[in-house]
Amino acid sequence: MKSHIHMSSENGRNEFSQSKNFSGSLKTLTKPRYRLTRLGEQMARLPIDPKIARILLAAKKHDCMAEILVIASALSIQDPRERPLEARDAAAKAHERFTDKQSDFLAYLNIWDSFQRERDKGLSNKQLVQWCRQYFLSHLRMREWRELHHQLAQTAIEMGLTTKEAAFRQPPSQEQLRPSESQGDQDLAAKLKQKQLDKKQHRAQIRAAKEAGYEQIHRALLTGLIANVGMKSPDGNDYTGARGSRFHLFPASALFKAKPKWVMAAELVETTRLYARDVAVIQPEWIEQEAPHLVRYHYFEPHWEQKRGEVVASERVTLYGLTVLPRRPVSYGKVAPEEAREIFIRGALVAQESNLQTAFFAHNKKLIKEITELEHKSRKQDVLVDDEALFAFYHERLPELVWKDAKGGVWGSEEGGQTQSDKTADQNGQANQRNAGRVAQAAHADSKDASNREREPSSHTRQNVSDDPKPKKQPASQKGRLKPLPLADIRTFEAWLKTAERDNPRLLFLSRDDLMQHAAAHITEEQFPKFWQTADGKFKLSYRFEPHHPLDGVTMTVPLTVLNRLHAPSLEWLVPGMLREKIQLLIKALPKQIRRICVPVPDFITKFLESNPDRQAAIIPQLAHFIARSAGDMRILEQIDQDAWAAQELPEHCYLNLRIIDDGGQELAGGRKLHELQQQLGQAAAVTFRDNTQEFERDNVTTWDIGTLPESIKFARGKQQLTGYLGLQKEKDGRIALRLFDTTEAAEQAHRQGVIELMKLQLKEQVKDLNKGIQGFTQAAMLLKHINADTLRDDLTQAVCDRAFIGEDELPRNEKAFKEQIKRARSRLPAVKEALSRYLQETAAAYAELNGKLGKHPLTHLLRLRLQTLLAAGFATRTPWAQWPRLPIYLKAMTLRLEKYSSNPARDAAREADIQELEQMWQEKTDSLIKQGLPISDDLAAFKWMIEELRVSLFAQELKTPYPVSVKRLLKELNSLN
Repeated sequence: MKSHIHMSSENGRNEFSQSKNFSGSLKTLTKPRYRLTRLGEQMARLPIDPKIARILLAAKKHDCMAEILVIASALSIQDPRERPLEARDAAAKAHERFTDKQSDFLAYLNIWDSFQRERDKGLSNKQLVQWCRQYFLSHLRMREWRELHHQLAQTAIEMGLTTKEAAFRQPPSQEQLRPSESQGDQDLAAKLKQKQLDKKQHRAQIRAAKEAGYEQIHRALLTGLIANVGMKSPDGNDYTGARGSRFHLFPASALFKAKPKWVMAAELVETTRLYARDVAVIQPEWIEQEAPHLVRYHYFEPHWEQKRGEVVASERVTLYGLTVLPRRPVSYGKVAPEEAREIFIRGALVAQESNLQTAFFAHNKKLIKEITELEHKSRKQDVLVDDEALFAFYHERLPELVWKDAKGGVWGSEEGGQTQSDKTADQNGQANQRNAGRVAQAAHADSKDASNREREPSSHTRQNVSDDPKPKKQPASQKGRLKPLPLADIRTFEAWLKTAERDNPRLLFLSRDDLMQHAAAHITEEQFPKFWQTADGKFKLSYRFEPHHPLDGVTMTVPLTVLNRLHAPSLEWLVPGMLREKIQLLIKALPKQIRRICVPVPDFITKFLESNPDRQAAIIPQLAHFIARSAGDMRILEQIDQDAWAAQELPEHCYLNLRIIDDGGQELAGGRKLHELQQQLGQAAAVTFRDNTQEFERDNVTTWDIGTLPESIKFARGKQQLTGYLGLQKEKDGRIALRLFDTTEAAEQAHRQGVIELMKLQLKEQVKDLNKGIQGFTQAAMLLKHINADTLRDDLTQAVCDRAFIGEDELPRNEKAFKEQIKRARSRLPAVKEALSRYLQETAAAYAELNGKLGKHPLTHLLRLRLQTLLAAGFATRTPWAQWPRLPIYLKAMTLRLEKYSSNPARDAAREADIQELEQMWQEKTDSLIKQGLPISDDLAAFKWMIEELRVSLFAQELKTPYPVSVKRLLKELNSLN
């Protein structure tokens, strides 16, 4: 608790006290060493514990004197509640009417109010004694409590702490719930609802009034009980208190079960454990506000924060070693001005992590960017000066502190804010005061740890309780006109800059000489051009020196329209300034006996480049020929394995990086391998490449009168050369058209369907007969009733046509091949139709049998999902022809699985888990290929049917499989599919 005895200052008033010897004569005249403060004198007049006295004085500040007088007098006597061993439970139950869920202190108020209400009823002394016995209260202690309360109240009134009317507490009136005035016109339901709302509002009013008084009372209590606060341990039921103590809540406390996070106790009593008695819930913020002289401030993690525009640190507040507030952001400039100024310079100015809108900042930022680009081009960080040089530049020009005058101006020195008349007036009388102010400011800054880990209680706190009755006034120049400010935030910096630039507008402007370590004359535009020039135009080049970064090296931005026009060999030559390093690395990759021919390497590279190699052809063949010519022996070419040489991986920056953009400038893809980008963006290029391609396309094709279709076709779009693929396609309206596609896969898929539709036109009679339905269709449609009959008929027709018209044959691309395909289709159609009819009837019968047995079987949900996969709408065209005979087998296997399930459900679940793991692996591999835009191989597509065969093997082995299958075999097979 705050000390209220102060040493007198040597510069204070000359007060002397006389001390007498035993004979009564004057002995010496001495200065008093200690003297009570005004607060101490007031506490001395109160005949109670100093802690309780301090609480009473705080009650005046918080306007809760009546309540605190009751609680203070209660804490000064023995607890009036009785808890006899033979009736402990009865006493606890009787005391429940006085308890408060948040505070044991308020229980005293409740006892006081209850007792006062009984007295106000005019009860006799005997009746009061009886009432006290009923609620296990000591009547003698109640009398002692009231007498002490009366004495404290009289003393408080005499000291002027309160008035007679406010000193004595009156029990609060217990307002009854009043019904709403509008209930008379309401029906019964409305009245009940209104009654509930009135109750809720009444409770809210009582709660609000209680909370308002709660904080006032407990803040006052906290001033005297500050050493008895505690925070609940995160890993136990005990509490951590001041100076490392650990205590438990007393079991009789109303808070014993709730165990709030922060508590305050009237006393700590040690028995078998250290117990806190009479506790209450508090907020940790109150501790700092009520005892600022006792808390300590610790600062850590100082840093520049761009969003706030100032140097910020984290502050931790502790009381006697107990953390009150673990972390909060504070402005660091007020704590450690010098360190905050350095962080400000390094963060806001050197690192340019600020939003300054000033001329010098924009100039310096642009200049640094230009010099950084030179480093990126030369791939050496030896041009731009380091951060320490930039820091020294700003450190030399920025003041240690700035001073704010009465008009709001901010100056770099104290004298800058004064007029000439002020300086003359202050020259003699205030020079010392100004120096003293500077020393005090430096001392205040030094009192905080420079590394911000802790701050001692500051000097201004002690001044608040100074014993000097007439403190000396500060001179006007110090107090009103000039105010020192730390230079640690954007606002203060901008205000200072505004005044500083009046005398020197270019005070903080950097020059190229300030930033460059050497001239960098070799970094020219010829060596590092800004654009890549081709026949299609020029494309922007950008440079970056950051190894392992995706953009390390030189990057060319290319529009999508000219991607296919780029020539890979020409990109190998990079730019002149980076070519020599690449050739040097290529030579280094050669065998030693060949590498000797190129010594000295720099001279050899110079000769090679002077020989005017073809920059539209690949580097390695030309370099190999030059090595052989230099050695005078062309047989050396046979010793150079150019394929292995080309396969040698060079650093990433030795390959030109391509950034592909669309017409709007948005990046579509990027990379260093041109062929991969051209494959990847074929789909995206399809959006624009079909413009102006009508000369290759035709609508409404009814016969093969389109000549021979080439495998691919190249065409020009502006200055762009594109490659397309022709194929027949069935349009949405059912007509057939000749279209240009951007990928071979899309063209082949559309061409297959287009050829089938064109063959249907040539085989009208056969198709008409097929559309009437295959044999047994009606019965199958009734069994497969989950699929619409018309949808099923069309699906089956398409499956028959696909198998009979094309099957495994190569797609026709000319009229002769088309006519031969029609002849084969006529001969195959009856057999395909008859086979599909048989497969369909077997499948429908197996489905009907399975569907009838599902019911409420545990496997019903799982098997219905399988049926949805195998026999959903469109299954006829999705099912490969080779799998049609197996469809009924798969369904029969499900039926047998149902029958066997009950004998061993665990075995069934284990086998299903193995199958689902395989399915998941297959699905992930398939999804990965689709995501990469890669085709799914036939083997990988067929793997899902191998999983169906595995189901047959595991759940219905008696049905047999066409080839051996097991979980281990399929895992091996899946791993081999790349």
